[in-house]
Amino acid sequence: MKKESFYIYGKKPIEEQLLRNPDNVMRLFISDRVAKNYGGFQELRAFAKDRRIPINPVTIEKIKEYVGDVNDQGVIALIKHPEYVEYDEWEATLDMDAMPAVIVLDHVEDVHNFGAILRTAASAGVAGVIVAKDHQAPVNGVTYKTSAGALVKVPIVRVSNINQTIAKLKEKRFWVAAIDIDETRGSSLFEQTFDTPMAFVFGGEGKGVSVKTKEHSDFVISIPMENDVESLNVSVAAAIVLYEWKRQLHATLK
Repeated sequence: MKKESFYIYGKKPIEEQLLRNPDNVMRLFISDRVAKNYGGFQELRAFAKDRRIPINPVTIEKIKEYVGDVNDQGVIALIKHPEYVEYDEWEATLDMDAMPAVIVLDHVEDVHNFGAILRTAASAGVAGVIVAKDHQAPVNGVTYKTSAGALVKVPIVRVSNINQTIAKLKEKRFWVAAIDIDETRGSSLFEQTFDTPMAFVFGGEGKGVSVKTKEHSDFVISIPMENDVESLNVSVAAAIVLYEWKRQLHATLK
């Protein structure tokens, strides 16, 4: 896999990265304006110093040159490379007796949606998020910020072929459900019983889950809709499905 450095921004994402994987942080840049007015994030500075991560004071203009006009909070970090996990390595860590759930993203290309899904995945306690190498939003500064740093708390598994990976999940005893908002093509989410390891497939913006991927799935689940609403944002759909799964899992394991 190609490894490229990139910038992440915002206090929370950088703190999470420093806590979870400080070796992936090459350098911190803190705005001289923030350092003057707010003490320059003393805890963050101390944490970086303990791990011998260089800290550079820079102007706010220089930060915007690096990351653009975003809510950087006056601090950015240079990261060595995105954090992906190989499928076989991830699979070996699974505890199937805990009835885990995994998200499969069928070419979600918007970085804000990707980040929001990663945040929900971490909060719901899913075992991993599987993404394709191509036609998929990257792990970058926007993803880190949108996820509020949560992406370092859930494994991101990058694969060459989504449908081949679905076959592997089935061999591992996962039931695979494609999420489609069209109620005529699947059963309602609220009619489902989640008492086995689950893989939830969410499609990309506009196109949804591809026909081939639906064919490889065990069944299709729809989210009930009213008032002639035709669609939901994919990150919203993911949150609804995951927390229904989590509600049922909690009741089952209680």
